[in-house]
Amino acid sequence: MNRNRQRQFMLGGFSIEEGAMRQSGEIWMAVILGVILLGYLIFKIMRRIIAGPNHSYYQRTKAYAQGTIQLGLYSQSEIETLTSITHGDQYSGNTSLDEVASKHVYRMAKKNLPSVVGRDGILHLYNASTFMTTAMVKAAAKYWNLLAGELIVEVVEKHYLSDEVICDGQTPRRVLGGQTYNGRGIVFYPDNWHISHLSPENQNNWQEAVLIHEIGHVLGIPHLGGGPFGNNAINDKLATTEFMGPWSVGFAKSPRQNEYGVHSTVVDGAALALAGLSWQHPRKLANWVLTDPQATVTYNNGILKSTIS
Repeated sequence: MNRNRQRQFMLGGFSIEEGAMRQSGEIWMAVILGVILLGYLIFKIMRRIIAGPNHSYYQRTKAYAQGTIQLGLYSQSEIETLTSITHGDQYSGNTSLDEVASKHVYRMAKKNLPSVVGRDGILHLYNASTFMTTAMVKAAAKYWNLLAGELIVEVVEKHYLSDEVICDGQTPRRVLGGQTYNGRGIVFYPDNWHISHLSPENQNNWQEAVLIHEIGHVLGIPHLGGGPFGNNAINDKLATTEFMGPWSVGFAKSPRQNEYGVHSTVVDGAALALAGLSWQHPRKLANWVLTDPQATVTYNNGILKSTIS
């Protein structure tokens, strides 16, 4: 009887012992394949992080746009003063920022304003551009730090240590540069710069102004050229002294507006103060605006000067 039962177990082509061994082998094979797949995924991720940026990976910190501001760093009356300054006039400021005081939200035309500042409250930049030299990037970082009265922008030596990368690109559109918020980083378009007719000093100042301007967008500051979108001045072809507006060394209606370089105003400082309240790590910045509104920071042909105490 035992012999017949053994025959029945063998009729299917293999014994119980053989089936268990085969099942065990399949499990081990699945485990090995899973380990290989996991290792490959880890390799791809580490290669992207360590080996550096590529055409779709120039922004290591995700754009942050929560919209609400941190209360308590400035009093309500101070916030009202800051928003009043950023309201500006026909060709300065941005009237959408009025909602910071009234509704405690940081947005423009009902859309939250993003920034790429990391959780530590410092924007780390890596320069991969040949058009914007590293010396220019470091000067732009120092400019923002002077305006803030704190370290808020730092240039790093390795791209995997950065929040965002500055790079060069090409586009058929007539733009000089831009902040993308979509992973491509801060992009400049060297082929679109037709400035050979300018003096070397003015060439340098214009490049630096655009660099400072785009870093301002990374910090979360919108255009400051008047109206709800800050675009009044650019629409009327006017250059402004606020570098977050349409800055130029030679617009038709104001050809000598910025002949002495990049010059900050209290509007720039107030806008930075409001932006800092909306970061992942909110910070109280540029409080000189409330105590010394005539203070300035200036960049002229590589030389930085500040009257902010």
